[in-house]
Amino acid sequence: MFSLNNNLTMIEHLIFISYVIIIIFSTIGYGFGFCRLVKKKYLTYNLGYQGIFGLFFLSIISIITSFFIKHGYFHNAIIHFIGLSLFFYFIKNTSINDRKLFIYIFFLTIISLYIYKNHDDFPYYHLTYALNLSENGFIIGLGNLGHGYRTVSSLFFFHSLLYLPWIKFYLFHSGPFLILLYFNYIVIKKLLTQINSNKFNLVYFFTLFAFTFVNIAFYRISEHGTDRSAQIIIFLIFIYLLDIVVEKKEPNKINDKINLILILLFFASSLKAIYYIYLIIIPIFFYDLIFKKSLFINTYKKFIFILFLSFSLNLSINFFSTGCFLYPEKKTCFNTSWSIPIKEVELMNTHYEWWAKAGGGPNYKSELDKDEYIKNFNWVKNWIQKHFFNKVTDTLLGVIFISILYFILYRVLSKERKKVKKNYKIILVYAVIILLFLEWFLKHPALRYGGYVLISLPIFLLFSHNISQYSFNTHKTKKISFFLIIFVFLIFEVRNIIRLNKEIHFYSYKPFLSPYFKVDSVNSKINFTNSQITVYSPIDNMCWASKTPCSYRGNITSINKYGFTVIVKK
Repeated sequence: MFSLNNNLTMIEHLIFISYVIIIIFSTIGYGFGFCRLVKKKYLTYNLGYQGIFGLFFLSIISIITSFFIKHGYFHNAIIHFIGLSLFFYFIKNTSINDRKLFIYIFFLTIISLYIYKNHDDFPYYHLTYALNLSENGFIIGLGNLGHGYRTVSSLFFFHSLLYLPWIKFYLFHSGPFLILLYFNYIVIKKLLTQINSNKFNLVYFFTLFAFTFVNIAFYRISEHGTDRSAQIIIFLIFIYLLDIVVEKKEPNKINDKINLILILLFFASSLKAIYYIYLIIIPIFFYDLIFKKSLFINTYKKFIFILFLSFSLNLSINFFSTGCFLYPEKKTCFNTSWSIPIKEVELMNTHYEWWAKAGGGPNYKSELDKDEYIKNFNWVKNWIQKHFFNKVTDTLLGVIFISILYFILYRVLSKERKKVKKNYKIILVYAVIILLFLEWFLKHPALRYGGYVLISLPIFLLFSHNISQYSFNTHKTKKISFFLIIFVFLIFEVRNIIRLNKEIHFYSYKPFLSPYFKVDSVNSKINFTNSQITVYSPIDNMCWASKTPCSYRGNITSINKYGFTVIVKK
């Protein structure tokens, strides 16, 4: 019996790791496919870029196919067969050293994927949303099933492609892991390139700061959701924005960097719609290159089409879920049979702002009405008490500690201050960060809604600019740089080991027996049924992985419109 249990355990772990590797290969394969489709030159970009491109491309494919077919085993097997084929066709063009580096980073990062308890929104709607796409495909009027179905993310559509035999839905938490993996590869590759070329400039130090912060502050994959993953992409955007601002490059190389920033911007926005505001970066910094020169538009027609397609699809799934192109902004809402009532949209818009401004939470609630609370800075005092202390201060102190520590380490290694020409575009970068920070603070000042990145960006930029003003002892600087990269990964490993130990003791998690996350067994009842669809509701629990579509609301039914099933309120 013991031997049989051991064999079953080994099989579960083998299935888990095998599927993780298949998904990584497939995603990178779609990245290669994306580059082959858009511009062959991008095939030379490293495996981290290909992974990000692949996630972006697969999310587009997933949204399109979900309107016509459910993402069951057959559909997903075909998707990943194509991805694997693309991977093995193009991987031969990458160097052995690049592959080795990717394998090292994979093994350093994989511990974070072993999770027992996911974040609170996971059983509420993240899991069931992706599962519904796997079992039913996209259904118009999903927003009428509950609040969670109204905040759509491309991550849910990507996860629905991971519903596969044996593993089922147990990789529906792996999107953030892949984003972290590809981010780490991109920044490590960039850091190593600059170390080997003795290029210790502002971009190098900013990249090192971003790498350190992401791996120390965002080490818990289970807490990423769609929010922190999007902020990781924002860090990449500013790394390459600074790359353009600081270094003089040929116009074609600058255009390639702009393309990369655009992909990252649209990808981050598809994860969380609030990041569409970051598109202001483009007209502010690249107006001349994009809007005044027809060369860019004529040269990158395919690229522009795919970005427009991504934008249109993300607005469409919002619209077909809620009747609003950007829920809960009532100005973007229209009156359709499946629309959320405008009054409810207004109430939810107020509620989200009220929550972000610390109007309520576990064991507390402001005495002011929500409408009154969010006006005229009535919320600031309570926000300072409930959110600034200790959530924002913990992050702020961590950012300052990392910045001062690195400043001291590199200042000791420095020789003298260099003569550096003033770059006034850096001031423009600060201005954009301040503008984005003000929008965040006035509308949705919660760390999860962009606060982590906006608090750390100006501090990291300030210290990076200061450190880069000095010349360094090359040999010693290389040594300390390698040491810091290894040390950050060591902290990442230790923090995840501590996390796993807590989950083992607190939740009785047994990672050596099963690699899978916790899923509550849920009893559900039929909410309503007709010839088109059957909707279920959980009994005294959240939806988890119960039968789908799963709703928290009564008073709903469905109609047939243009051949599609549409969920509406009675």
